Amino acid sequence: MNFSNSINVLPSPFLQQPKYINYFKFSVTEFIPFTSITFNCNLFTENNDYLDTKIVSMNGNDYNNWGNDDNYVIEFLSNKLGLTYNPRPVVEPVVEPVVEPVVEPVVEPVVEPVVEPVVEPVVEPVVEPVVEPVEPVVEPVVEPVVEPASE
Repeated sequence: MNFSNSINVLPSPFLQQPKYINYFKFSVTEFIPFTSITFNCNLFTENNDYLDTKIVSMNGNDYNNWGNDDNYVIEFLSNKLGLTYNPRPVVEPVVEPVVEPVVEPVVEPVVEPVVEPVVEPVVEPVVEPVVEPVEPVVEPVVEPVVEPASE
């Protein structure tokens, strides 16, 4: 298991004055399930200068009290190293309210449609020609009178 983390602490005097421990990083060096865990803790200044390495083991009741809370490990290591855990404050982002511009509705003028009057076509009446019956003029047929020839 390879586990490493950087833990902020309140500045604490270190053996070599005027150096202060500002944070430590830890990693797991040995893990015996259900029994113990050993950490390698590297101590650093606020300028990221390495100061020292300490080995810290957790076993017995300390190990059994760990449970699922990883903050327990951080507090345990800080106490064993003689440090005070100082979590970085969570800075909530400032959210500026979004101000929507007031948009006045655009009122379009009402345009009444121009209605052209319906022009009915002028229908001229159909004039039928007047046909008058004509009586046929019958001329009498004159048949030639043929006389018998004299002998």
